[in-house]
Amino acid sequence: MPTYQAFISSFQKGQFKDFDQFYHLTSKQVFFTLKKYLNDSMLIEDFMQDVYMKFIDKIHDIDHHKNVKSYLTTIARNLAIDYLRKQKHITLDEIAVYQAFDTSQIEKDYLWLLNHLDNIEKEIVYLHVIEDMKFKDIAFILDKPVGTVLWKYQEARKKMKELMKDEI
Repeated sequence: MPTYQAFISSFQKGQFKDFDQFYHLTSKQVFFTLKKYLNDSMLIEDFMQDVYMKFIDKIHDIDHHKNVKSYLTTIARNLAIDYLRKQKHITLDEIAVYQAFDTSQIEKDYLWLLNHLDNIEKEIVYLHVIEDMKFKDIAFILDKPVGTVLWKYQEARKKMKELMKDEI
């Protein structure tokens, strides 16, 4: 199986025979990134296509040494936020990054804790804990220094620990 770098190199040469395999490897992360922002499954499917079309349009600008999944996640996030801004005429601060999931009590408690964080802390915690992303990739997506992302993550953890102590 080709590496992400090999996929990008071949795409940049106009060879897309392995695109289905690339899509299969990356689409889950793109889907869940979009799901954080959008509820409508049909809309998510449309956005999935838009993400990959934008990716292909910008293929020659992509450094194949960078994390491709982070790049796709950034495209998905930006497209969804732009859509929400246009549809609801809201600011980034007003966008609810995390949709309420009707699942177990543990997840509900986790979401309750997240709601006590500011938006950037929520996003960092979500990307690191749920999406299992590295801090350098989160920093790339959020366009922030890695040190800032690490500091915000630690601050968020402290807040969540204090909230859990208060609830016990």
